[in-house]
Amino acid sequence: MKSAIWGVLILAFCVTPVWAGSFSIDLNQHSTQLGYVQQLDTQNYGDTFAKARYLYNDDTSTNLVGVSVGVTGTPGNADGLKLGLDVAVNGAQTKDDQKLLAVGLGFLAEYTPPVLRGFGIDGHLVYSPEIFTFMDGKDYFDWGIGASYKVLPNARVTLAYQNIQADIKNRGDRDLDDTVRLGFRLDF
Repeated sequence: MKSAIWGVLILAFCVTPVWAGSFSIDLNQHSTQLGYVQQLDTQNYGDTFAKARYLYNDDTSTNLVGVSVGVTGTPGNADGLKLGLDVAVNGAQTKDDQKLLAVGLGFLAEYTPPVLRGFGIDGHLVYSPEIFTFMDGKDYFDWGIGASYKVLPNARVTLAYQNIQADIKNRGDRDLDDTVRLGFRLDF
């Protein structure tokens, strides 16, 4: 599992010559999540990106690694609003050595209106139906919502809630992650 994490992180750094991106870490008493976003291309109508993340939740004994590729853009003249779509691949190992691999479609939104001077909200949703969920999984649903405040020009403090559910064969629906985490995001 560790070699897969290192491979994803090395690949994320070597994907493109554009070096705009961000790194985030979120944590609480029983879980942590690391995230990396790499901007791949910028055009007039939006950006293309690649993301990688690692989640460990001690309460549910879950290790999760995810990668995704997608696009974001600003619809119309809505200052501070970004909407995006992505394709995500998530692999997890849960307690009782249950494993799943899920390929899903995602939607993300971020709203940081200039009038609020650094405050923003964001959310994401990823769904993998049974046909795209493999190994011990039957379906996968990941969603979250958060708030952030820009404390420095390239740094945000974040507070986010995330829920990841999976239907595990012979075990039923399980919450792989259902928690609130405090963290920060560095943009570079």
